[in-house]
Amino acid sequence: MKLKRWQWALVGLVLVAVAVAVWLLWREQLWQVFTDREALEAWIVSLGAWGPVVIVVANFLQVLLAPVPGQVVGIAAGYLYGVLWGSVLAMVGLILGTLVAVWLARMFGRPLVERVAGEETLRRLDGYVERSGSLALLLIYLIPFLPDDLICFVAGLTPLSLGRILLLAFIGRLPGVVASALIGSRARALSGLEIGILVGVSLVLVLLVALFQKRLEQAMFRLLDKLTGKD
Repeated sequence: MKLKRWQWALVGLVLVAVAVAVWLLWREQLWQVFTDREALEAWIVSLGAWGPVVIVVANFLQVLLAPVPGQVVGIAAGYLYGVLWGSVLAMVGLILGTLVAVWLARMFGRPLVERVAGEETLRRLDGYVERSGSLALLLIYLIPFLPDDLICFVAGLTPLSLGRILLLAFIGRLPGVVASALIGSRARALSGLEIGILVGVSLVLVLLVALFQKRLEQAMFRLLDKLTGKD
């Protein structure tokens, strides 16, 4: 579900507040975990089956509700489980979310999709799909800052088979998922201070991207126009 600029700003502020609160309450434990490799590995093991479940559920909800950017979940997955398993877990959540989004669109039809995406955005995405079909879906998944979650709902209104939609989502999302997991896995080699700085910078970037989301999206739509041959 697309959030307005002030809602994104509120989400960003809440994330910053939560991060500060967590650090103040458990800074000694967190510092030990992030600076001691053995402590870090023990903490990951202590998560047990719930760790992977949280990653899958977070990405599942991200497709349907967009509570946090998918890249954040991917980085966390890579940090906790490495590039391979982090990517696998993130992709499972994304594919399940895509599956449910398509099912909801086909069950409740255009009124639901219009409510989720907005009339203007839906009309624009309709145009790309009608003009370029599968290619448009793939490009929207591949190009950053485009509404790749909303296109899952729009895809449900097309005659494309579920298998093809899921395959396009998998191929299109895979590079971003692997890149996020790789960043997360590399963060495990950083010191506690470096990780703190990285988290702080990431939160600021997330907030900035959210605030300027419309401009970034319009720039990427112009690129999509060229790639799909729009006059």
